[in-house]
Amino acid sequence: MRKWGPAVLSAVLAVMLAFAVTGPASADKRPRQKTPSKIVYLTFDDGPNSMNDPRLLRILAREQVPATFFVLGNLLAADRQRATELWLAGHAIGNHTWAHPDLTFLSPAAIHHQFASTQRLMGPGAGACMRPPYGATNSTVSNVANGLGLKQVLWTVDPQDYAHQNAAYLTTYISSRVHDKAIVLMHDGGGPRGATTSAVKQLIPILRARGYEFRTVPSCRVPLKGSATDAAKPKVRKPEPVVPDEPVPTPSAPAGMAP
Repeated sequence: MRKWGPAVLSAVLAVMLAFAVTGPASADKRPRQKTPSKIVYLTFDDGPNSMNDPRLLRILAREQVPATFFVLGNLLAADRQRATELWLAGHAIGNHTWAHPDLTFLSPAAIHHQFASTQRLMGPGAGACMRPPYGATNSTVSNVANGLGLKQVLWTVDPQDYAHQNAAYLTTYISSRVHDKAIVLMHDGGGPRGATTSAVKQLIPILRARGYEFRTVPSCRVPLKGSATDAAKPKVRKPEPVVPDEPVPTPSAPAGMAP
């Protein structure tokens, strides 16, 4: 049996010790796999609602969470800037019809009116998506929507917050059923929604701790172009200079109207 000398033994021990500390050289070159984020879409129906939206929007802004709002045309008619304000805040806007009817009972022409009249009021952030009220849909509804370029978006998690205004219940229900690419249905309109807003506040850190990332529904998303700050400013024409010594004409009231 061959005996190794002290020098050889020392060299072998040094190599073994280095391998134990650093591991094989190939391991250092192995790229680390980044764990992919899970995605969840928070969606809100039946707005805009000036009573419920301010607190909800403050929470979403503070937490930097984008959401998707399916709006009603008859409410937008009373507040035409609301949809654009939501869009400028980083949210997506979808079409929820004009007056929230069950579309399966309407004619194709009436369905077209419900979507088209609402889409016209949604402003530059109008997404190419719609959500039928009550989730009531059929081939006629889908065909009319497709003709307008609107993709149907339903949901996968429904806590029925319109019937359960209890923040603890809503938080538990949603957090126990959420999954990757879940579309969560909630409401910012249709009545007081304080519990819904409180549940959103509680859900955000819970879902983030589980590795979820919040996004807007892709078909409803319209990217901002240019500066959002500039876009939010109304364009104001500079007044024409008044020539001295010339009378400034006073416009008369239209016929049939008091001055």
